[in-house]
Amino acid sequence: MAGISFFKVPQHRVFNYQPLYYDPEKERREQRKKELGLADEEEVEGATYTTGSLIRSGGMRMRHSQFTQKMESQKKKSQLILIGLIIGLSIVAYYMVRDYWDEFYNVIFG
Repeated sequence: MAGISFFKVPQHRVFNYQPLYYDPEKERREQRKKELGLADEEEVEGATYTTGSLIRSGGMRMRHSQFTQKMESQKKKSQLILIGLIIGLSIVAYYMVRDYWDEFYNVIFG
């Protein structure tokens, strides 16, 4: 089942979004900042972000791989818990049957 899929998974898309409105005040402020040589707040902090940069750089893949690793570790943990419960219940059942075997035998075969 690893390589078989019944549904087509769409590819990631990067959109070039152009706003439909124009803000002359904002344009004037940005022009004035450029003239004065001031940097934007995001650039000062070093946290510049461009649309689609995480998709192109593999950041989304890295997050996905971390998520899958976490899910695999949780799956292994739940499987170990299940195996432990089965072993524990088997031990309890063994001791119950061992201690009361004569009574079970008499009831069944009377």
